[in-house]
Amino acid sequence: RYAVFPRGYWTKRGRFDRTVITVDPRRTPTAEASDLHVQLKPGSDYELISALMTLLHGKTPHPSVEEITGVPIPVMEEMLDMMKNCTFGAISVGLGLSSSIGKHRNAEIAMNLVKELNNFTKFTLGALRGHCNVAGFNQVAAYMYGYPFGLDFMRGHPRYNPGEFTTVDLLREKDVDAALVMCADLVCHIPADCASLLAEMPMICVDIAPCPTVAASDIVLPGVIDAMECDGTFYRLDDVPVHFEPFTSSPFEFTKSNEDTLKQLFEKVKARK
Repeated sequence: RYAVFPRGYWTKRGRFDRTVITVDPRRTPTAEASDLHVQLKPGSDYELISALMTLLHGKTPHPSVEEITGVPIPVMEEMLDMMKNCTFGAISVGLGLSSSIGKHRNAEIAMNLVKELNNFTKFTLGALRGHCNVAGFNQVAAYMYGYPFGLDFMRGHPRYNPGEFTTVDLLREKDVDAALVMCADLVCHIPADCASLLAEMPMICVDIAPCPTVAASDIVLPGVIDAMECDGTFYRLDDVPVHFEPFTSSPFEFTKSNEDTLKQLFEKVKARK
């Protein structure tokens, strides 16, 4: 629905009826295929979006924003003009927005920009997660506990505080001494210091394929491929659930799915108590 090439009722020519803007410090293949590439300096997401908000309110941002972001104000004006004059705009943010300086504040101001753009045209924002069905985890966690991620249960009830209870922050502060990694190659996706600490502590990994996290783990449990070897519900980018039926069965005798693996582990933990 939010992709570039599919043809729709209002976009019968597919890509030729769409305008693509890429905001990235690097010249990537996506940037090459875009109508406009805004090549900002790393870590200046907040300043760029703030300048766009200023322009949207009819004012000119301070000239220093050009040096901070590396983007000339005329390019910002061109970018904003494209966004204001579209029929239906969608901002797809990557992991870099919340990983750079500013973290959740970057996401907050991006949402405010979308809210302001809706005064001119229809606009939406979606997060491009790094792994399959991350949106599904966010949906289930929000439904069950009221928060999408960064959950802490040490006091017997869910607490939510990004910057304190999220993975990198817990590892940076050395608050954890053991880890269970579930189908996520953390060693490849967290800072080197955190990855080194993770590799030194006792670690259990459930995964479907060899990866650096599997190599660094003390115990490795084979994973079952969702939607292929067991049924499951996936959430799309726009949080629409899609149920999938398997076309084969689990290759392991001891488990039917990753859910079954975790349930067996929970029963073993309860038995030891």
